[in-house]
Amino acid sequence: MSRRLYVLLCLTWLAVPVTASAQNLSPEQLARIRLDEKEALKKIDDAHGGKKPSEMSSTERRQIIEEQRQAVQAVKDKHGVSEKEYARQTARMGPKQNAEVAAAQKELEAKQKAAAAETKPEEIIPVEIRDEFTNPEAPESPPAAPASEPGDIPVSEEGGVPVEELDTAEVGPNTPTESP
Repeated sequence: MSRRLYVLLCLTWLAVPVTASAQNLSPEQLARIRLDEKEALKKIDDAHGGKKPSEMSSTERRQIIEEQRQAVQAVKDKHGVSEKEYARQTARMGPKQNAEVAAAQKELEAKQKAAAAETKPEEIIPVEIRDEFTNPEAPESPPAAPASEPGDIPVSEEGGVPVEELDTAEVGPNTPTESP
């Protein structure tokens, strides 16, 4: 083996571990990147009216895809991560690391929702409580049920309807038709 080839092999052998461990991202960092990507893509989708790709022309689809690429690249630049490093790290992650990132992502979403809820003051809506229900479509009428007197005989009801008002076609064969 020539001396040049030997030196080249030694240099590459020393350089490979340095590039392989260039940057290890924590699950929290990966979760932040994913949430920022999701927000950026949602903004683009909302800007174009939330259309499905099948509803767009090919030029519109091309334009949206390019905008999405730029948004994702801007998010990764913001976090100081290259596309290659991000793809390499996510490809090497196992189920345990994926679960850690998902848990961190849920935690960040919960924090964001809590922060959004704290900033929005709740509106107090006054509610008027009425004693009876009135149908807005029907004209005003006095209550239909008069108070019963102490000497009145109570009327038995089946299913909320007085027996006298039941239609004989609705009465089953085992239903008593006479009040006790």
